[in-house]
Amino acid sequence: MSKTNSSLDDLFGETSLVAWKRRLDGGEAPSLAQIADIMEANKDEPLPDWFFEHLCKRLRNPDKPKRGRPRSTKSYATDMFAAYLYQMLLSEFRRERKSLGRARTKDEPTPSERAARIVQGNCYKRMDWKAVLNLISSQKVPRIFMND
Repeated sequence: MSKTNSSLDDLFGETSLVAWKRRLDGGEAPSLAQIADIMEANKDEPLPDWFFEHLCKRLRNPDKPKRGRPRSTKSYATDMFAAYLYQMLLSEFRRERKSLGRARTKDEPTPSERAARIVQGNCYKRMDWKAVLNLISSQKVPRIFMND
């Protein structure tokens, strides 16, 4: 049983040269700590040429942290949907206020605040409603849905 486990480890383990050859061909590169683990685990064997070349390349060009703000993970479609939803709700709340024919009381939110709160609840749960209002009114959202 131990012979099977060791052969599986040789083929698929984290320190297996065969496994890392397959991963390198697939575009995955080991970290420097993983390279050290691979070298320690395979110190009795000579390093293959492909591993030696990869090691030299990594030592000459070590990993550098990416500079700048990371790219947003939100989709463009979410912003488009949020802008469209906001404009629909805003026009509906303005019509509703006009049809009532009375002034707004102090504790009643404005139509823009009501619309921003609904959009925030549906699309941007980690933002507050003021940030959603700023995002939608800024140039970050396409202006095709804005009816200013």
